[in-house]
Amino acid sequence: MRRISRLRRPSGLPVPAAASRSSIAPQCPQATALFSSSSQTTIPSSSRRPTSTTLRQLPTLGRFYSSEKDPIPQSLSEGTTSEPIPTADEANWEDVPADPSQLQQIYVPPPKYTYATRPDEVSDPSYTPAATFDGLETVGGLGNWWDQQHWSKVGNFMGFKPRTKVTNPLLLEASVRRAVVEAFALRQAGREDDLTGVWPVGGQEELQRTMELDVQCAEDGVPSINGDISAIVDGLQWNDEVATEASAPPSPAVKGSVFSSEDILKFKEAWTGRWKYTSLVDPRFRFAVTKRIFQLTGHLVPDHQLSGIADVQTLLHLVQKPPKPNTLTEEIQKRRQDLVQLPNVSIATKRVTRGDKEKALGRFKLIEEELKKRDLPVQGHGGARKNREMQILQGGM
Repeated sequence: MRRISRLRRPSGLPVPAAASRSSIAPQCPQATALFSSSSQTTIPSSSRRPTSTTLRQLPTLGRFYSSEKDPIPQSLSEGTTSEPIPTADEANWEDVPADPSQLQQIYVPPPKYTYATRPDEVSDPSYTPAATFDGLETVGGLGNWWDQQHWSKVGNFMGFKPRTKVTNPLLLEASVRRAVVEAFALRQAGREDDLTGVWPVGGQEELQRTMELDVQCAEDGVPSINGDISAIVDGLQWNDEVATEASAPPSPAVKGSVFSSEDILKFKEAWTGRWKYTSLVDPRFRFAVTKRIFQLTGHLVPDHQLSGIADVQTLLHLVQKPPKPNTLTEEIQKRRQDLVQLPNVSIATKRVTRGDKEKALGRFKLIEEELKKRDLPVQGHGGARKNREMQILQGGM
C-alpha cells in the first residue's frame, strides 16, 4: 500500500509568545482561533498503525498590523489645512467671462422666442383660428442661425501653420535667415524665456528689418548682428491687439506686399556666406529657429532629424528640397520640339499598353464584345488573383 509521507514543518520565523500578548494582532483572527481550538484534538487511530498523534501548535505565519492608530506629528497636524479642490467643470468655467456684454462681443445670440396669444384669450369676436398652415406667411427662423455671419473676428481660429506651404528656395532662405536673426536678437537682449514663446508673424516691415541687418559668424559658430535690434525685439512681443489684427482678413494692399524672388536677390547680394555657419547645437536656440520656420513657411523638421542639425547650412539642406526632376516626355517637349512636330512620332505621358494600341486602331470594341459573351472581365483580372503560379511555387496555397 502507498505510504503517505509525513508533513513537513512550515517554513517561516516562529512568533514568540510575547508577541501574542502585545498590541499587535494577526491579520486574520479567525485563523488563529481555529488553530488554538484544534491544537488539543487527536487524530483517530488507524487499523494498521494504532498510534495516536497529537498535533502541535503551529507558529502563526500571518502578517501582522498594528491595532493602534499611529499618532500624527503635531507639526504636521497643525500645518495641514483642508482646501477644496476645484472640479473639472469649475476649472473650465474660470476662463469664461461672467459679464454677458463680453459674450455678445464674441457672437450674436439668437433672439428670444415670442409666443402668440392663445385663441381663447383673443378679445376680437371676428377672430377665427387657423386649422392648417395653408396661406400662412413664414417669418424668420433659427434653423441656420449659426451658419450665418453672427460671429465676430475675435472668435476666429488662428492656426500656427500657414495655409500655403512656401516652396520657393529664395523665400525659404530668407525665412531661415529671418528666424536666425530674430532668435539671436532675443538672446542678445536677455529674453531667453521668449525663445519658446509664440511670436507674431508680422508683415513687410518686420521682414525688411531682418533682411537689412548684417549678420557675421565667428569661428566657433556664434553669430553677431551689426545694427539696431530694438525694433526687432519689440516686434516679437505677442499681445491681444496683434492677435486681432492677424485674425482679420488681409487687405489688398497687404496681399501685394510680400517680397518676390527679385527683391530677395537684391538683399542676398549684400549678405555674406558666413551666416550659414551659425551653430544650432543649443537645443533651445535650435527649437526657436525651427519653430519660427514652421510658422512662416509651413515646413516642419521631423524629430528624428533635429539631432543631426549642427548649423544653419544643414537646416537649409533639409528645408530646401530639390525640385522634382522632369520626366523624359517633359524634357522632349521642352527641348526637342522638332521631334514633337514629326507626323510619324507620337509622345505619350505614360507607358503605352496593348489595350491602348487596340483602342487606337479601333479594335477594342470588338474585343470587349467577345469578352462579355464569354463572361470574362473587360479590364483587369476580375476575381482571380495575379501571380497564382508564383504563389504556389513559393509554398503558398
